[in-house]
Amino acid sequence: MEACVASLQPLAKRTRIVLRTSFADDLPLVLADPRRLRQVLLNLLTNAIKFTREGGQVIVSGTMVGNELRLRVRDSGVGMSENDIAYAMQPFHQLDTSPRHQSGTGLGLPLTKALTDAIRARLELTSEPGVGTSADVIFPKERLFRR
Repeated sequence: MEACVASLQPLAKRTRIVLRTSFADDLPLVLADPRRLRQVLLNLLTNAIKFTREGGQVIVSGTMVGNELRLRVRDSGVGMSENDIAYAMQPFHQLDTSPRHQSGTGLGLPLTKALTDAIRARLELTSEPGVGTSADVIFPKERLFRR
């Protein structure tokens, strides 16, 4: 997680977005393909930065909720309605939002969902227009272990 965040700090700084982390102590390790997990996190972070206005913030966090590990990327961006979320999850569909700092192909969220499924996790999106979006990657207890 930290490496993904560090790799996107220059993009966040260029657009004056604060990018920070908040992880609970003693989180378990995740049984997942590290390349796919890294791509999931990079896609979510890139989207969060892309759709956050200058001066906004993106927070990456990790917590245990019951027996599940929840990795969250939360932004103070433009947000989406439920219909927008469903539309954005379709391949080659992009929402028309003004604060976008870079273009895209419309494959980010569909690819992220496919990769999340491949690592046997769940992707949940919650959002409110004008407030921001939270993207959660949730790992069930079967995918977690402690050292």
